[in-house]
Amino acid sequence: MAKLIWRNLLRSKRRTFLTVGSVALALFILTLLVSLLNAMSSVGGPSAADRLVVRNAISLTFPMPEAYWQRLRGLEHVEQVTILDWFQGVYKDTRPENFFPRFATDPDTLFEVFPEYQISEEEMATWKAERDSFIAGRSLAEKQGWSIGDRIAIKGDIYPVDLDIVLRGTFVDANSENNEQQLFFHRPYLQEAIGNPGTVNNFWMRIDDPENAPAVITAAEKMFENSSAQVRAETAEAFAMSFMQMLGNIQFLFGAIGAAIVVSILLITANTMAMAARERTSEVAVLRTLGFRKPQVVAMVIVESIIVGLIGALVGVGLAAALLPGVNEAMRATPLFVGELTVAPIVLSIALTIGLAIGLIAGAFPASAAARLKIVDGLRRV
Repeated sequence: MAKLIWRNLLRSKRRTFLTVGSVALALFILTLLVSLLNAMSSVGGPSAADRLVVRNAISLTFPMPEAYWQRLRGLEHVEQVTILDWFQGVYKDTRPENFFPRFATDPDTLFEVFPEYQISEEEMATWKAERDSFIAGRSLAEKQGWSIGDRIAIKGDIYPVDLDIVLRGTFVDANSENNEQQLFFHRPYLQEAIGNPGTVNNFWMRIDDPENAPAVITAAEKMFENSSAQVRAETAEAFAMSFMQMLGNIQFLFGAIGAAIVVSILLITANTMAMAARERTSEVAVLRTLGFRKPQVVAMVIVESIIVGLIGALVGVGLAAALLPGVNEAMRATPLFVGELTVAPIVLSIALTIGLAIGLIAGAFPASAAARLKIVDGLRRV
């Protein structure tokens, strides 16, 4: 029976090729969408699982007192806390290629909260010693053409001050090169420039175990529930997704697009398989005459369809995996700040499951028709 299945698949090579291509294209697009969604929610890579973010409960634009810093450090399961104040500002001009995250931070605690950032001890010491200095991700420095010792000017917008800072080091990210598209400078330098208001936008905490995240979140929010600046604590993944939600319900949008594509391809594949089955009506009748039972005929039709679906899924995922390095490179040249796009095992499992489902459902209709066909009626058809 395997030989019959193979010959039937190759009976019309063009039709089989186009059907496989349709499934591959659908799952290629779906794989890209799911990978992008995963990257949006996983800024920081695997190590982000043990990080929490504390911000004002009202909005990201509302600050918190700096005094919260020491109190958060004292919470159980918290290993270290640092500050990341979003400066924004304008570097050169407002073109997308000159947009990148610029944070005011505490040099003494930054690398304890983000251990995946790696920098030489010499550059670290120099950065800490000079208040008007900054460090940048290596890929950002290469993109902008910066060298150690270069001074840059950033015009303030959120903060009514301009920065004049000097590059004293570059760091690499052990998890994702995409996370190297940012720079960090001294928070005291910014605080002095704006009159030392003693306020903070975001606290980032590193905890001892991701499983303790719910307890730390509850404790942090309860600690300041009666203060004038209540806080909201959340995981780094939830914090990253909150930025995506500003653009709308991205998850629903991607899900709707993916579902529409899959359903469309399912209908096309089902129609193609039904056409192929109708062309072989007389052959099915002959097979039944030769002794093939109904279950064997049904299995043959369904297996053909499943093979088409699985091959299409493998081609689609393989094509996505081959193109993702180029997509990652293109993403680094945009203002989008997301993690590394990869075909995760769960994405591969979803794609193969959908390919199997498309083949199974698309093959069920012609298989059912073949099972109901009477031998005499089949032999009469031309």
